[in-house]
Amino acid sequence: MDKYIWIFPVLFIFHDMEEIIWLPEFMNKNREDIIKRYPIAEKPLSAYRSGMTSEAFAVAVYEELILLIAVCALAELTGAQWAMGIWYGGLIAFTVHLIIHILQSLAIKKYIPSLLTSILVFLPSVMLLIRTRQDMNTAALIGIITGIAGVAANLKLAHVLMNRYEERRQK
Repeated sequence: MDKYIWIFPVLFIFHDMEEIIWLPEFMNKNREDIIKRYPIAEKPLSAYRSGMTSEAFAVAVYEELILLIAVCALAELTGAQWAMGIWYGGLIAFTVHLIIHILQSLAIKKYIPSLLTSILVFLPSVMLLIRTRQDMNTAALIGIITGIAGVAANLKLAHVLMNRYEERRQK
């Protein structure tokens, strides 16, 4: 398992670089059209305010990367089942995130920044899940649930940081 831990941040940054470079411009141009076609998307897309910059988006990705590196280090240094479970839960959430991007592109019938790397990273992510699957003891299961919940909660924090950065930049 230890030899696979650091593959996760490589997959993450490879995928998120595409988003950092092209997603803000895409969202600035397409956000309103997407909401018009799919009103249910308004709330999830509210984090991507008009005029969002790649810099602001990079702040959010940077925070996520720092947290991911901390989780990887914790898992490697402790080797504890709960820590490995947190890592595994994060990987599950990341893999689901890739599937969501693919479905988003299909739904709007348009290329979205993140589609190419979602496709490229999906199979390695699934292979990593298979190679590192956890024995389901209580500590690992609690870790997995914590990891998935942590990713969801941290996504909110990342969006807050992105928007605060953008607000400060505009002052």
